[in-house]
Amino acid sequence: MSSSPRGGGGSNNPRRGGSSTPPAPSQPPVDRNYIRHELQILAWIRVGLGALAGFLAGFLPFAPYGTFSSNSYAEAYFAVFIYIGSYYLAKYGLRIPLPYKDRNKLITQGIGGFIMMFLFFWILYTTYCYSVGNACPHILL
Repeated sequence: MSSSPRGGGGSNNPRRGGSSTPPAPSQPPVDRNYIRHELQILAWIRVGLGALAGFLAGFLPFAPYGTFSSNSYAEAYFAVFIYIGSYYLAKYGLRIPLPYKDRNKLITQGIGGFIMMFLFFWILYTTYCYSVGNACPHILL
């Protein structure tokens, strides 16, 4: 029987014949300040992309010219596609060396700022265009 509470019967005590070297780490140590800095850069990139997506969602012709789009799903889907693109930018472009336990930070970092800036610029642009009347140019397809 094993006297170890974890079971297994093995001992890492060198006096009892176990190995004297600690197990090798699976990943090299990571500088947390560097990761925090890179995640802040990612958050600000997403804030900028949210502003750009909001402006483009109002500017691009998802509805016929001169009509109000009561179906705003196309603009929201446009924002989702931009956000998914920012994930791949973070994963393959910035190559932030996150530990395995923090892998979801690439998805969640900056999502609030992205959504708020998207909504702000989208509402601001469309409100200006519809309140002034034909003040904003649209791309004619």
